[in-house]
Amino acid sequence: MTLITACKTTSTETISDRQKATEKYFNQIKAQPQLLREFLWAMPKGGDIHHHALGAVWAEDYLDIASEKSFLINPQTFRLYATATVAASHKDTLAIDINEYLNASPEHKGLIIDNWSMRNHDKKSVKGRDHFFSTFQKFEEAMSGNEITLLSKVCEAAAAENIQYLETMMGVPSIMKQVADLTVDKGWKPGISIKDHLEDWYAYLEHQQIDTWADYNAEIMDHWMENIDNHGVQLSFQAVGMRVIPDQAIVFSHLVLAFKTAMLSKNVVGVNFVAPEDDPIAIENYMTHMAMFRFLKSRFPQVRLSLHAGELNESTQNGAVEHIYQAISIAHAQRIGHGFDILQQDNWPKTMQLLKSKGIAVEINLETNKVILESDSSRHPLKAYLAADVPVCISSDDPAILRSNLTNQYVMAIQYIPNLGYSMIKDLVYNSIKYSFLESSRKEELLSELKEAFDKFEFQIMTKNKGALGPQALL
Repeated sequence: MTLITACKTTSTETISDRQKATEKYFNQIKAQPQLLREFLWAMPKGGDIHHHALGAVWAEDYLDIASEKSFLINPQTFRLYATATVAASHKDTLAIDINEYLNASPEHKGLIIDNWSMRNHDKKSVKGRDHFFSTFQKFEEAMSGNEITLLSKVCEAAAAENIQYLETMMGVPSIMKQVADLTVDKGWKPGISIKDHLEDWYAYLEHQQIDTWADYNAEIMDHWMENIDNHGVQLSFQAVGMRVIPDQAIVFSHLVLAFKTAMLSKNVVGVNFVAPEDDPIAIENYMTHMAMFRFLKSRFPQVRLSLHAGELNESTQNGAVEHIYQAISIAHAQRIGHGFDILQQDNWPKTMQLLKSKGIAVEINLETNKVILESDSSRHPLKAYLAADVPVCISSDDPAILRSNLTNQYVMAIQYIPNLGYSMIKDLVYNSIKYSFLESSRKEELLSELKEAFDKFEFQIMTKNKGALGPQALL
């Protein structure tokens, strides 16, 4: 199937006058960056369903909290600490009061922002990938205890660009630490059968009262949700595990916590796995991790699962192959995050067919792939996914670290595929709700609201540009 065919609307109904007029106007402005950006900013964008809350808060907002609460900062590494005790626990003897650092020079605020985001990263000798992943640990202390305030700001930013739904990845670090401590008296020594080993570990964690921590985890996340000002945006959480922890018992304990939390809270709609996929520990233990997900999916089939898979390129694969296929066939992931290296996999046509036949959507994160994997329009598989009729969603990933937003991801999609039409862009927007992990009834409600939003948007475009488009636009 050609890309042009793939990008056509699948509807057999006559396209409305308003959509015709909007399509014509869109085609006229595609080559005009400012008008295109204004169009896409105002356009309803449905959901943003590959989204990390920690990376969606702007550096300035973290900085405001750190300054207000007199946090400490290391002026060389730019790592933040809530108290001197926390700094001492990390053996950091250089940390000073952040207000002292800010008052010492007007340039210091800019240095912090540059180190907590991708701003000006191209002026440094550090690789984009390394700078990106180093930012999280620098500012994460400011999230803890301030989740309600900061998630409200995330929702406010989403509402400003007409996002209807956010499905964001979150964890409660203090509880994850408590759950990790449950593993200290038992060794991770898998024998011939990883399944039997996981059965043994699962029973052990239950005996260690992991359910109590899952209850507490769900209670905290529900408390956040009850108190957030969502600015009219529907917000849901994905609970997370960490793929780069050397001790696999801890990794498994975090995943058990995540799955159990998803069962307990209606606000937690799925589970995901975070941290760099190309990390040597993540590469070495990939198959063990997939076995963990398979095991937990068999116990909790109701829990939805999305996995970062294929966020690799030629220089970061380190012998890793078939990650996307394994995430689907072994772990039973229901969505794939990134999926960048699919065309480098030996069996990529089989994987594409599996994604299509199972209706597994790929969450495309163009700007992150550009920064981390040095991709461009010639190397990104977006065009191949669309041509293969694989469901695709456009998402922002870590918009604040990128100093960007979801609108910019749609701009990039059009830059990557110049013949991407308005009707196909609408399909991508609808996919972000269709393939969300919401309950079916709520999903249908949001799809209905999205249709109303598009009808209103197209009416405004048609009315505003009626004279400029000419009478043929309405025929």
